[in-house]
Amino acid sequence: MSIRVFTVVLVASLLAALAPASAEILPTPPGWQIERAILVNRHGVRSPTEPNEQLDRYSATPWPTWPVEPGFLSPRGEELLRLMGTYYRVLYGGRGLVQADDCPTVGTVAAWTDLSQRTRTSGAALLAGMYPRCANLPLRNQANFTVPDPLFNPQPTASCPMDLAANRAAVLSRLGGSFASIGRDYAASISMMQSVLCPAAATKGAGGGSCGEAGMPTSIVSGTEDGVRLRGPIGYASTAAENFLMQSADGMPKDQVAWGRLAHDATLRELLTLHQLDQDLTQKTKPIAQQRGSNLLSLIGSILVNGHNFPGHAATGQPVRLGFLVGHESNIHNVAALLDLTWQIPGFLPGEASPGGALAFEQFREVRSEKRYVRIAYYTQTLDEMRRRAPLNYRDPPGMVQVALPACSADLVNNACPLESFLKIVKAAVDPGCVTATAGNY
Repeated sequence: MSIRVFTVVLVASLLAALAPASAEILPTPPGWQIERAILVNRHGVRSPTEPNEQLDRYSATPWPTWPVEPGFLSPRGEELLRLMGTYYRVLYGGRGLVQADDCPTVGTVAAWTDLSQRTRTSGAALLAGMYPRCANLPLRNQANFTVPDPLFNPQPTASCPMDLAANRAAVLSRLGGSFASIGRDYAASISMMQSVLCPAAATKGAGGGSCGEAGMPTSIVSGTEDGVRLRGPIGYASTAAENFLMQSADGMPKDQVAWGRLAHDATLRELLTLHQLDQDLTQKTKPIAQQRGSNLLSLIGSILVNGHNFPGHAATGQPVRLGFLVGHESNIHNVAALLDLTWQIPGFLPGEASPGGALAFEQFREVRSEKRYVRIAYYTQTLDEMRRRAPLNYRDPPGMVQVALPACSADLVNNACPLESFLKIVKAAVDPGCVTATAGNY
């Protein structure tokens, strides 16, 4: 074994030993080197995406004011992502993927973000946290702001029509044809949310609407960025629960999170089951996941094969070794659905795409055989780490867990999927008619 390989293995072993008991990330196997890591990153903590005037219509108490515009990354959210960037330098520098003690070689570390303020600022914060004294790290996004980025917000095409009626039918087929089962299965969570939004059995929202949208039927309607969305009590409950999570992660005092009506974090998690339900139906229903996630998953496979295929990257010079694709919660859920992935970080629900969290695709090379393998992981700060703005290092890492790839279970080597097998799984998972953003034309 070469000195470089031995050093990387040793450092990775120390990382694993110092990780919390909940962490399941394996050290780099002996004789292996990490060659590339592509992280599908959710933006960090943000303000509510809807203005208070809209939110107040359906809550008995007006929503608090944030210091930024609706849907913008908060100052705390930016700070938290800088902390995560610092840790990625520790993690991937220790594994020998990128420079740990100097600025990275030009082109080897990059980020491509969606067009919104929260994603662009999140990408900048990650890079600034990794290399605060290094200028001109490539943070890029689509130059045309007048049309959505097809990687994060694909639009209908002739080969991928994204038909609302067909998608509505696909969602309802999972529910037995109606939302009646939801009312039964989630009755306790819905009742709990109603008591938070509408204490003392209030019926009117502060803005004049029906409190909690009670009495309105839950329906599936066309969304803006996210394809389809739920409207009605479940839709508003989903939005409210996510806003409560953002309030808590932003460090608001407990007596201000959800107007002080949450007894403890377990109550927040119970309410977040309604948001997870919403995401499961609108982002993980198979045809929707294929429409929304085929571009992203196909490109991930392409980048793992050739780092020059990273969006905005030059075909000459060094290939990308560590690349961030900074988008939204929905993007992570789309990819997770296509590959049947799930994970759980302590304090979060199973499969929750937490603020600032990342689904990482890490490629390794076995030095002796030259064979390549892909391992998947999920990284995020815990909610407690977010609230405390906790520094992250070897001894105090963020939440992290290895993510199983069920379709590759028969081919695993050291809990990693052979690259050839991974690429076949990707090809089988996507809808080729919905792949419009490839390495050759993106």
